[in-house]
Amino acid sequence: MRASLDCLVCLLRQSLEASRYATEDVELHEQIAERVLRLILEYGVHCDAPRIGTQIHRLVREATQCPDPYRKQKLLYNNRALERYDASLRAVQNSNDPLETAVKLAIAGNSIDYAIADLNEEIIDAALNQALDQTLNGSMEELREAINDARTILYLTDNAGEIVYDKLLVATLLAAPYQKEIVVATRGLPVMNDATPEDARDVGMTKLVRVIGNGGDGLGTIEEYLSQEFVELFTQSDLVIAKGMANYETLRDPGTIVPKKIAFLFKAKCKYMAQFSDSTLGDLVVRVR
Repeated sequence: MRASLDCLVCLLRQSLEASRYATEDVELHEQIAERVLRLILEYGVHCDAPRIGTQIHRLVREATQCPDPYRKQKLLYNNRALERYDASLRAVQNSNDPLETAVKLAIAGNSIDYAIADLNEEIIDAALNQALDQTLNGSMEELREAINDARTILYLTDNAGEIVYDKLLVATLLAAPYQKEIVVATRGLPVMNDATPEDARDVGMTKLVRVIGNGGDGLGTIEEYLSQEFVELFTQSDLVIAKGMANYETLRDPGTIVPKKIAFLFKAKCKYMAQFSDSTLGDLVVRVR
């Protein structure tokens, strides 16, 4: 999936945001912005946005000597989501369709994403409060069938904070009647506000299932940055559940590593992604293939 012109503008904004989180040195912000502009010109729209973004965030971390510019933000949203966990769990347990409710909340949690501009708690609260009344864009029955047919599931997380709602869905899949064997994979190293094994531990995911990092710092799941352990699980698991827009962008055409079955769950947070996924801005999207 090639980047759009809007993607390039968004990536420049992200680089400035990350630089400001990492350091208060305005002169360094300017130097980083110049380097990012040159990088964007080099890649243009002939590459997908996650690959360009990966290089940009590497540049920011190297230039600022800050290994995890979003660490405070990740801790904040992990804790805020944990505060809502019990209420969300009750909503799932009391639902007429616990799996669909857990899926909706997990996708709504995808709103906790610094790839979108002006992220704040009001946006996240609205997404979560509206989720249960939204109709999924995609087939819940196809997803349910894929889950029922699978013995082993590899669950790819996306963002910190969001991972708490992933935990809710994972807990649902571990319980009766599903009782699946699940491994959760996060990013291997910090990039933006994406979840890492440290975040999985902080929110209690590691108490439920085995958690691995995918081996790299790529936005999404980029083949050349993945560990052999991750690749083996990716190709051997009966079902891969991939959260977030970046995973959809990088795995829609997976290259040489092909899963047996993959289900994409994400919120359409920008017009370009909505158009590309045949959805509407704000939709809770399910795609099974």
